[in-house]
Parts: sequence; C-alpha cells; structure tokens
Amino acid sequence: PSTPTFTALPPTETFTPTYNPNPKPVRQTFTAEDGRQLVGYFYPAWKPNAPVVVLMHQFQSEQAMWQKSPIVAWLQNWAVPPGQGAPTQSADGLLPSMPTELSFAVFTFDFRGHGESLPADLGSDGYRKHANEFLMDAKAAYQTARQMPGVDPNRVIGIGTSIGADAVVDVCEAGCVGAFSISPGSFLKVEYGPVVRKLIAEGKPVRCMYAVNDPPSPETCQSVPQGDRYKIFAYGGQKHGMAFVVLPHKMEADFGENLLSFLEEAIQ
Repeated sequence: PSTPTFTALPPTETFTPTYNPNPKPVRQTFTAEDGRQLVGYFYPAWKPNAPVVVLMHQFQSEQAMWQKSPIVAWLQNWAVPPGQGAPTQSADGLLPSMPTELSFAVFTFDFRGHGESLPADLGSDGYRKHANEFLMDAKAAYQTARQMPGVDPNRVIGIGTSIGADAVVDVCEAGCVGAFSISPGSFLKVEYGPVVRKLIAEGKPVRCMYAVNDPPSPETCQSVPQGDRYKIFAYGGQKHGMAFVVLPHKMEADFGENLLSFLEEAIQ
C-alpha cells in the first residue's frame, strides 16, 4: 500500500479585539450579595490594562456629586485636541498635571437608598442600621469595577468620603491595592484602626484626611500612627467629606499633590 502524504496548512490568523473606548461614562447595573440591585457609572481610561479608581460617596449624598468634581476627568487623563484647553481639568490649578502616561478608569456608584439605587429613601433609618448592607454594596462595587473592560483587575483603588471613607478600607480585599479616606469615622460599625493596620501589613498604602473640627474623623485618622504606608492630612475648619473635593475653591492647596503621590504608590 502507498504511504499517505500530508500537506501542511498555513496557520489560522487570529485577531485581538481593539480597545477603542471613549471618555464618556457607561451606566452599569450590578447586584450586591443580598440581591439588591445597584447603579454605577464606568468612565474608561484611554489605554487598556489601566488601574481603576472606585469612588464612594457619603450618606445622604449620591454618585452624581462626583460628576461635579474635576477629579473624574483628571483621573481619566484623556488628551484633548490642540488649542482646546488643558489635558485635564485642573480645579483652577489645585490639581497637578497628571503624568502623560497615566490614565485611570473610574467607577462610581450609588449606595442603596441613594441616587439611582433603590429603595428610594433610607434617610430616616440612619446609616448604622444599614451598615452591613452598605458594606455589601461597597464590596460589590469593587468586584464590578474589576470586571470592567480595559481594567487591570489587580490594581483597584478606593477613594471615599464619610461612610465611603470607611467602606474603601473595610472591603479592600482581592485586587484592591490602596485606599484614600476622607472624613472617616468607623460609621459602618467596623473599627477603622485595625482594618488599616491589616492593609498596611499587606503593603497597601492608606491615606486619611480630615478637618480638625469635624469629630470623630480626627480621632479616627489618628488611631493609627503615621508611617511609610500610612499618612494623615489635617486641615482647619469643619469641612466634611465631599466638601473637600466637589468645588475647586474648597480644595486644599496640597490635596492634589497628596492624591497623586498616593495613586502612584498604590499602582507600583
């Protein structure tokens, strides 16, 4: 019998999907562990495999407040056509120029009972009654952010105010590489100090920021001694949470530099 012969076929060409986002936010629904449906918005970075920042608002506020701040556009760091202004919103010069090669994706969301996340009103019940539920919301937000397109799931960063300032550290687990707390107070029935010490021991940078006349935030931040991974920023007055970041004229002069330094350390 004759010996069969074989003709080698050329390899099949494969195609890698092109990452082609734009800076506009995409509405995203997601579900907490107890089945509560939540609403968030994803703001893509301009390049793939980017770190993602999860922004967490305070009680009786909503994610839309972040849209009133220049921080989201500053984090995305999208270029603009020549002659059409600065590359990023600079908050009247109070935010430093983001390094050209850096671009962060951003994920904002509404805690249940706030903004677009139902039920419509939890105000009369108080934040402590719903502490465990808010922590479930924050955990689900971190997990959802890790799954967004173009995101590096192992470089997730939390920035939060008030209850969000506590939540960003309380659920900083898989994939989370650092947290920046503005006006924390152990509001979600988890002691801030022990959680932060654990994160520091894991090599994750944490920052804590407060106004000196805004208890219990000063005591909360000072419950952990400063060190290489943990830094405290104290300011005069009674400002709380979002008041530090929403309007440019209310930003502290060194806030942007402190935030950028933290971000760069977190993604190393």
